[in-house]
Amino acid sequence: MITLGIIGVVAAMTLPTVIQQHREKVLETGLARFYTTINQAFKASELQNGEQQYWEYTDNSCEFYKKYLANYLKTIRWECGYYNTISNGMISKNNDERFVGIYLPSGDMAVFSYGCVFTYMVKAQKHYKAYEALMSGGPTDDRDLYGRKLFVFQIARTRGEGRDVKDGVEPFDGLRIYSDEEIKQRCIQYPSRCVEMIRRNGWKIPDDYPYKVN
Repeated sequence: MITLGIIGVVAAMTLPTVIQQHREKVLETGLARFYTTINQAFKASELQNGEQQYWEYTDNSCEFYKKYLANYLKTIRWECGYYNTISNGMISKNNDERFVGIYLPSGDMAVFSYGCVFTYMVKAQKHYKAYEALMSGGPTDDRDLYGRKLFVFQIARTRGEGRDVKDGVEPFDGLRIYSDEEIKQRCIQYPSRCVEMIRRNGWKIPDDYPYKVN
């Protein structure tokens, strides 16, 4: 009985660690997969639509998605507009074409917004949270979601001093020439930008990552 009790205590202590490690692995795999998949779609689109730098960019994500990505990105479905929670707790859809919900075969999703940003979410069961975080705005990120559930990528179409020259889609802050320590501090200040910290570590969550994935 004593032995069984000890085994039970050890199991109770190790199970949370195992669960957390699994969550991190799922996220790491999902981020790397999304990065690869979305960039493959951009490259395929360039073969038909010409070089990305000459595409037509506006804040109408729906129009851009239909023209440049819909035929090249494999999805379960996609839809223009966004969802929000109205006063009685019901979910309502707004047909705002600045937003496109992209539902991927892996079960993950991304929200394409303002014609330039992809907000990735691992597993889409609670995808309304992504829209709520996006629509909340403000000078600070939602720290319960960004850096834990939501991760932001941007279309690499701006070139200039202090920027890497890249095409396709990159992690937010991935185009800026920051040191690793600067990237970490920006992750702490702006959790939406934490994906670059993970990317630099080979798509593995670093030991000094400032947030707990949940």
